[in-house]
Amino acid sequence: MNLAKKRSAYSAQAFALVRQRFSTSISGGDAAGAGQLIDELLAGQRSLLEIYLEVIAPALVRIGGSWCRGDIGVGEEHLATQIVIEQMDRLRSLFVPPEPRSPYRVLVACVEGEQHFVGARMLADLCLSKGWAVDFLGANTPTSAIIEMTKRHETHLVALSATMPKGMTHVQRLVKELTAVSPKPNLVLGGQIFAANATPVSLQRGCVIAREAAEGIEIIGKLLRADRPKAMLKEYLLTLGQRVRELRTKEGWTQEELAEAARVTRVCIVAVEGGKQNVTMDILVRIANALRVAPEVLLASKSDLPTISRRDA
Repeated sequence: MNLAKKRSAYSAQAFALVRQRFSTSISGGDAAGAGQLIDELLAGQRSLLEIYLEVIAPALVRIGGSWCRGDIGVGEEHLATQIVIEQMDRLRSLFVPPEPRSPYRVLVACVEGEQHFVGARMLADLCLSKGWAVDFLGANTPTSAIIEMTKRHETHLVALSATMPKGMTHVQRLVKELTAVSPKPNLVLGGQIFAANATPVSLQRGCVIAREAAEGIEIIGKLLRADRPKAMLKEYLLTLGQRVRELRTKEGWTQEELAEAARVTRVCIVAVEGGKQNVTMDILVRIANALRVAPEVLLASKSDLPTISRRDA
C-alpha cells in the first residue's frame, strides 16, 4: 500500500475535524487539549506519518497564517510551536525504535540562517521511525558543520531544509561541496522554497527535491536501497532479530518458550533477537517453523513485507 492509499484509510473529514481542533488548542495555548487529541489519534492507531502530515503540519501552517494576518501575536505563535515540539518529542518516544535497525546513516539539517526547523525535525523523526540511523543538526546549521559531519560519519544521505530565499546561497554551496565529498552522499532538498514547481537550483546526479515530507521519505528509502552495493550481514541480522522478537511477542511467548518450540537454547534466541547471532540455515528454519512462518519472512524488512502470512498450525 502506497502512502496516498494509507492516508486515505482515515477519512478526510475525520482528519479535517481533528486538524481544526488541534489548531484551536495550540493557538489558544491549550497543551493538555492538544495532548488529548494526539492520544485520540494514537488510540485510533494512526501512524506517525499521518499524525505529522495530516494534523500537525497543516495546523502549524494555519498558525503561521494567523500570525501573518495579525490575528495572533509573536508570543502566541511561539507558544503554539512549543506545544507542537513537546508533542513531537512524545511521539518520537513512542514510534522510534531504541536502536537503529539499519547501518545506513542520514543527516538532516536546516541550512545556515534557517530558523524554521519543525519540518526538518518531522522528516528526521520519520526517518528514525523507519529504523535508519539519523543525525539531526537542527536549525541554522553552519555550512562547514554539515560538511564536517558528513565526512566524519561517512553519511549515506544528506537532507537539507530551506524556507527563506536567502538560504538558497547556502544550498547551492552545499550541493557543490557535498557532491565533491568521497564517498559522495545522496542529497535531498526540501522546505518551503522548494514547494513551487520551478526548480531553483541546478540538480546534479544524486540530488533530488522533495516537495513534502511523505515524498521525502519515499525518495530517501529508494536512494538508500539503490545505494546498497551488496547485502550486508549486519543489516540482515538486525532485521532477523527484530522480526523474531516481533513474532514471538505476538505469540505471547517468552524467549524460553520459543527456544523450546524451536529446539534451540535460550542463549541462542537472546543472541538472535539482539542481532548478534550469525545463524545457520538449520536454526533459521527451526525458528521459522516454531513461529509458523516461511523462513524468508524472518529476513524481509517491514517495508518489503507489508503483511506477515502465517502457516496453518
